[in-house]
Amino acid sequence: MATVTPGTGGTIKSTTAEGQAHEILSFISLKQLSTVVNPGQVENVLGSHDQQAQTFSGTYQFSVSQAIDGNGNLTLSANSYLVGAGFQEGTGGTFKGNTPEKYALEVLMYLQNLERTPALNPSSRNFVTGTYNSDTGVYQGSFNIPVIMGIDATSGVVSYGADPYLL
Repeated sequence: MATVTPGTGGTIKSTTAEGQAHEILSFISLKQLSTVVNPGQVENVLGSHDQQAQTFSGTYQFSVSQAIDGNGNLTLSANSYLVGAGFQEGTGGTFKGNTPEKYALEVLMYLQNLERTPALNPSSRNFVTGTYNSDTGVYQGSFNIPVIMGIDATSGVVSYGADPYLL
């Protein structure tokens, strides 16, 4: 379980990186359905839940701005395409992206980094992929996050949550 701190007052509440990825990608997928929030009808995050495989899988693609800071470090920042999505990053959290797109890219790249660390990923799972093309300015990849599924006994509502796979 890759424990993280959600931002106080933030939209994303999960306390694991896996959960944050599941939550922010689902948030973006839902916001893309609104022509008010997504006037360009862009579908940069596509995902689906598979009950038999118990996974949340899909693809993502973000237009990215590239810069080199004053210390010579390369920085990438996802460009926004959602308008008035009602997203708050919160304060004091692990992730700082102030738009859903920036936040999602930060979480996805964080998971990719953890997956490359054998001590945190002893099973060598590669559930998040991503590549950046500096010619097109696009960071894109796929995700296949294991989930836990449940049915609320009172309401009958089916719920999905990320099943942590990293240490």
